[in-house]
Amino acid sequence: MSPISKSLTFGLVSALACTTAVASAQAQSTAPEIAVAVNKLARNLDPGRQTGNVDVRVYFSIYDTLIKRDFRNAPEVGVKLEPGLATSWSRPDARTLEVTLREAVVCHDGSPFNADDVVFTFSEERLWGAQSFYPRGRNYFSHLESVEKVDDRTVRFVTKAPDLILEERLTSYTSFIVCDEPWMAFQKDGVPFAEWMEAAFDEMKWAPVGTGPFKATGYRKNDFIRLEAHEGYWGGKPAVSAIEFKEVPEVSARIAGVVSGEYKMAVDIPPDQMQVVAGYDNVKSTSVSLDNTHVLVFNQADPVLADKNLRQAMSYAIDRDALRKALWNDENYTPNGHQLASFGAMYSAERAGYTYDPEKARELVKASGYDGSTISFRLIDGYYLNGRDAAQIIQEMWRQVGINAELNFVESFKQVRSEGAQVYAWSNTYRLPDPTGAINVNWGPNAGIQKKYGFFTPPSEFNDIASSLVSIEDQGERRAKFQRMLDIFEDEMPMTMLYNPLVTFIMANDVEWTPYSLYFMDFGPDNFKLSLGQ
Repeated sequence: MSPISKSLTFGLVSALACTTAVASAQAQSTAPEIAVAVNKLARNLDPGRQTGNVDVRVYFSIYDTLIKRDFRNAPEVGVKLEPGLATSWSRPDARTLEVTLREAVVCHDGSPFNADDVVFTFSEERLWGAQSFYPRGRNYFSHLESVEKVDDRTVRFVTKAPDLILEERLTSYTSFIVCDEPWMAFQKDGVPFAEWMEAAFDEMKWAPVGTGPFKATGYRKNDFIRLEAHEGYWGGKPAVSAIEFKEVPEVSARIAGVVSGEYKMAVDIPPDQMQVVAGYDNVKSTSVSLDNTHVLVFNQADPVLADKNLRQAMSYAIDRDALRKALWNDENYTPNGHQLASFGAMYSAERAGYTYDPEKARELVKASGYDGSTISFRLIDGYYLNGRDAAQIIQEMWRQVGINAELNFVESFKQVRSEGAQVYAWSNTYRLPDPTGAINVNWGPNAGIQKKYGFFTPPSEFNDIASSLVSIEDQGERRAKFQRMLDIFEDEMPMTMLYNPLVTFIMANDVEWTPYSLYFMDFGPDNFKLSLGQ
């Protein structure tokens, strides 16, 4: 049996060996173990295959990126760049970025980290080519021309045209560095890349190898993901010897678990539960507004929703102020379009965004010829905080303007987007402080919603602008084109925005931890500590 097979086998049977593993870990280390209660577990641990909210919060402990964003320090949270696996970087010319790699970094399997790992991670076949193994990688890196090993400590990225934010892209989703040797062990002469990569994925999806502060050692479906400290981590020794992400769908059970000490932390505590939490002296909370917007997708390929008048009516009928007051104590906000102030020069404060106008909604319903037929509104119960309550309120808002919607609860996004999809709950993460890491990723020409599902077929001008934003160097021209792109998007109305959630975490009093404005949960030694004497 190969080392990879042994690792996977351990992961699959870890539920049976959990008691032995815990005893062994405690005997070897004085550092404690902790459990973190989450609403849902990651779908797998491959950072190229899945990039959802529930996935990336676990990835951040397993993998590193070449460059990091500083999410801890004001005033420009998430804007300043910091060294990661790359200690420095430079621009020899407008199309070239060279990164110098950190020395003495060790992968979870004991192999040394070097340029080969970076070149494999960013290879054309794996990430950004026209037929790349991970289609999501094309959203970020399809403009690459080459990724070359200069020497063991230097890698050169070359783009087809200038890219002003290539450094930022190296901090983001699909940029987590995987160690190449376990993957390359599956390569066989004459076997196509996609075929042996799929075999490797099947065996490694719960037993990945990265360079991060923790390594994956166990998994049981709908129960837990277990990570153990990577003792050789280049960033220092983690504060705990192991973390278990425990799936706890019920909010009340997550709260009770932290109060009792079963869990050290819990995610996604709604505002209406904070008075309950405040009644316990051994629990504290911290909150952050996410760079993520809860949205409703309108499938324009559906015959009922094909007329944009109806899609626009469904947007105008939603009172977002009322939603925020009812569900979030008005402590969160709704962006004025698919943009954030962190976009800097690309942001327009004057933009109206998605507004509430029930009279206009009624006019547009009439203009659309909508016949009153039932429209399916699909959502995964418990996936988005306050998702069920928001859907019920919106259902009534639509009824008041003459739109009949039926709530359909399903188990997965595969079911959400399956045959008959009309309207569904989703979220859009601003993965970079730039439109190419936001609207382009979620709605652009390489996005699944266009290429895989066909729910959005925009005018060609929209895709032309989306493609050009990567290489336009003049910021004035770039801003004007982006704002035009938003004009088209809001007119076509393939979705509407609700709000950016305020995410609240609760934890034991001895935890020192800072939440980030993305779904990353950082348990590295710089961001997670346990106070002594608590």
